[in-house]
Amino acid sequence: MANFFLGTPEPGQSRRMKVYRLIDEHRPDIVVDALGSATSCSYASDTQQAQHDLLELANAAAGRGRVDHDEGSGKARTEVLVEAALSLQIPIIHRYVEALGMAIRDFGVARVIKVSTTGLGGMGYNCPYTHGSVTETGLSGALVEKLAAAGVLHQLLWNLHHTAGCEISLVVPSALIGWEAVQHGPYVSRGRPVVAQDCPTPVKIRYDLPLGEQELPRSDADDDQTEMVFVPSGDSSTYSRAEMSLSTALGQFESVTREEVAAAVLETMRGSTRFDLLTAMDSAAMQPSYLAAHMRFSVLTSMRDLEAVTRQPSIVSGNLGPAISKDLLELHLICSAAGTLQDAGTMSPDLLADAAVERLRTDGYLRRQILSIGLAVLLPGDMWMAGRRLSVPRQIHAGMRLTRRRIEDWTRQGWIDLRPRNVARWQTHIRGIERHGSALKSLLAIDGRQFDVGEVLAYHYTLTGRARRWTLNGIGADNEGILEGPAPHASGRGADDLSGTAPQPVPQSISDPEKSG
Repeated sequence: MANFFLGTPEPGQSRRMKVYRLIDEHRPDIVVDALGSATSCSYASDTQQAQHDLLELANAAAGRGRVDHDEGSGKARTEVLVEAALSLQIPIIHRYVEALGMAIRDFGVARVIKVSTTGLGGMGYNCPYTHGSVTETGLSGALVEKLAAAGVLHQLLWNLHHTAGCEISLVVPSALIGWEAVQHGPYVSRGRPVVAQDCPTPVKIRYDLPLGEQELPRSDADDDQTEMVFVPSGDSSTYSRAEMSLSTALGQFESVTREEVAAAVLETMRGSTRFDLLTAMDSAAMQPSYLAAHMRFSVLTSMRDLEAVTRQPSIVSGNLGPAISKDLLELHLICSAAGTLQDAGTMSPDLLADAAVERLRTDGYLRRQILSIGLAVLLPGDMWMAGRRLSVPRQIHAGMRLTRRRIEDWTRQGWIDLRPRNVARWQTHIRGIERHGSALKSLLAIDGRQFDVGEVLAYHYTLTGRARRWTLNGIGADNEGILEGPAPHASGRGADDLSGTAPQPVPQSISDPEKSG
């Protein structure tokens, strides 16, 4: 499980998640998810104990303590590390939201309504309830974990809500959710059945004995289940009459009924946004402004003027990530080698690839820019250019060898590919941009002869569904975007975007020491 959530993601890995498989099985139009995802993530493992054990291991490794787990056996260390890994919430929640988004797109789900939690039933940092913590008062570590999980979940859902083709609503009751039927009988405390214990006669405290060896009497009632009048409520918990009276009192959690929550979900299902937290966040968030758009034009004009004076192209700094740097640089080299955007789409791929390589060879400044941010350049004829320090791959292990598969992976992640096959792929995208007409294209001043490579790539991202939702509506795209085909990879690059063709493998002629294996 730790490898699944924390390891390097494999293609299609999120489709193994339960939420994806459920939607695949039932193919619903609308999904209502009322499971306590944030609560489950925060209470699934003993985070506090995992942190304590991990700190103990770190101190022992630094010579500041020792490990009391089987005298520090290898097995105990592994268990501690796995528990600590599984206590990390963000990778688990990310996998859930990623799988949900993939299911929405793959199976055409019209709307998803998630019922979630505030984490503290509408109360603040002064919340006195610890939800079962036995070592802390006030805002316990377990509750902080729950708050953090809810915050991460809501932010990821908000971003999924901004993704073309994903209609997401978030309903968050800000009070204790009640109630089920009042009952009398055995009950649970902190998730475990309460077993009877009794000590009818006081005994002397033995300070000379450990706590676990104190001489305490047994009674006839020991090991029987205790019974009480209780009511199930909230996060699958049971509460006594006094606890219910306290927690639902005015100024405490207060309460909202399950039926009211269900009514809010049904109203949201019919299209209302009254109870949708994501819509409220959209309304409150500052949006792009006309002033900034005007100042952007002035800033870009000043940058172009300074480029002309210094004769140094300003294409990439690497701060948007290697995949974005790759796209900008490939598009810049191809289009500048062709001279115009129109010619870039019509030249022979082999001739254009040769022209792009020649442009790179003669432009020492741009070449140094590329290599200095740690990117390599693949050239025709099994040639490449690279500096001594590479940012892709992220880690270079001793003895790591070049193989076709690894080169293909690193090319997707950020290596510049000037081979004819990749040049032809870009030409397909460029012709798609040339054919498509919209007000946005005119606004970006993209035509066959004058263009800004950043504007061209932005338009390409818009055409392939990687833009703000209003932008997609502005170019006449539906919720799935213009592109039909695979969704963008997790790395941020589409599966061959406009062409719908998967990236081609590195040519077989590349030397491969592992070919025989």
